[in-house]
Amino acid sequence: MKAVQFKKYGSNDVVEVNETASVPSISSGKILVNIKASGVNPVDLKIREGYMQQVIPLQFPSTLGLDFSGVVKQLEEDAPSDFKQGDEVCGQASIVSGGSGAFAELALAGTPKG
Repeated sequence: MKAVQFKKYGSNDVVEVNETASVPSISSGKILVNIKASGVNPVDLKIREGYMQQVIPLQFPSTLGLDFSGVVKQLEEDAPSDFKQGDEVCGQASIVSGGSGAFAELALAGTPKG
């Protein structure tokens, strides 16, 4: 799987395309999404530059990207019944909230509570 990642904090020059990134493992309350589009959020830039490393420690390599649109590829058993494989969805895959980052071909994202 391709993913846009970085291995250390810094400017744009630390960003690279990893052609062999691992596919995120599905987990409780998450969906795996085939990403069709993702947006660059200003928070992505601040995290990459290291401004938030005291609050949001990362494991490298790391995939950023909060906002996405895509298609549900896989669901966990306990996922809400209003989601099914093939649904078109939009949301956030933030590593800050347990996602895997939207700058990738596939991303893990949380499902709404309630």
